[in-house]
Amino acid sequence: MQKQEKIRLGFIGAGGISRFHMAAAAKLADRVTLLAVCDINETAAEEKAEKYGIRFVYTDYKDLLASPDIDAVIITLPNFLHAKVSVEALEAGKHVLCEKPMVTNAAEAHAVIRARDQSGKQFMVSMNNRFRKAAQWIHHYVQSGKLGKVYYAKTGWIRRRGIPVWGTWFFDKNLSGGGPLIDLGVHMLDLTLWMLGYPRPISVVGKTYAKFGPRHKGAWLGKSFAADAVYTVEDFAAAFIELENEATIVLETSWASHIEQERVYVELLGTEGGVCWNIDLSGGGQEVKLFREENGVPADVLLHFEENDERFDVFESFITSIENNTPPLCTAEQGLLIGKILESVYQSSEQGKQVFMEW
Repeated sequence: MQKQEKIRLGFIGAGGISRFHMAAAAKLADRVTLLAVCDINETAAEEKAEKYGIRFVYTDYKDLLASPDIDAVIITLPNFLHAKVSVEALEAGKHVLCEKPMVTNAAEAHAVIRARDQSGKQFMVSMNNRFRKAAQWIHHYVQSGKLGKVYYAKTGWIRRRGIPVWGTWFFDKNLSGGGPLIDLGVHMLDLTLWMLGYPRPISVVGKTYAKFGPRHKGAWLGKSFAADAVYTVEDFAAAFIELENEATIVLETSWASHIEQERVYVELLGTEGGVCWNIDLSGGGQEVKLFREENGVPADVLLHFEENDERFDVFESFITSIENNTPPLCTAEQGLLIGKILESVYQSSEQGKQVFMEW
């Protein structure tokens, strides 16, 4: 059997999040080659190149895409560039792993899907939280039917203080597409919908608020806003989402709010049981609570899951999809669905009414 050639990688974006993908790639040295990195900040690109032994450095991603030696690219750019660069990469014949959110609006998602289909290449969204062991177990448990018919889900990522002031594009709506809803809410919506089998939404009622950012409050402890920073996104959002299977999802997300402490969670209610997962971001392991009946008596089960490197696992899954020519776990179609929900939440908030979704 002929040994498969290594997949040659190009990294578009050398900012903070790129380090997770580069570190994962470095662990797969027998399957991939870290060949090129691009960033408009040449110093940042050169630093990453030196650290990970990357041969080529670019400051224009179009030059990187023009290289016939690159098989796949990893896109870690500001949100407004995700769809644009993904489409150009697919048109250049590259496989693509794109950081979340895939798009800032549904129209962009359709463009990504068309480019993927026309190119015949793999496209994957980097939804790393799906790859946590606890998430995998819940997904399997729900899909096995042991929770019964899941009719209600509540999920959220709410911070007390956590407006990301290290990059001003985060709170410029033209560049980010939104605030915590599109930054954090995208994770929680994806997790919840994936656990439920990705049913389509049919309507959304949403409301967004900006109570901290415009006053230059709510940044991470020890951080502060630039004096001239203009804040044009929300810092809190809530939504009620009706699904085609008659289930509903309640979502809440914030960068800043007067709460006791940060909480990241998924709760599912089914006819035969319930699940609660308060996600521990400290890296100390995960606990899932299962509620059900045993012989007519309420029973609580506490499940413990060891922490795993879910960012490595999402990257390894992407490489495997290329090697086996199989669809990735996190698809562009799912990115489209998430994009339509987020778009509808913003629309509902602006219009002050329920938004019905067409498919």
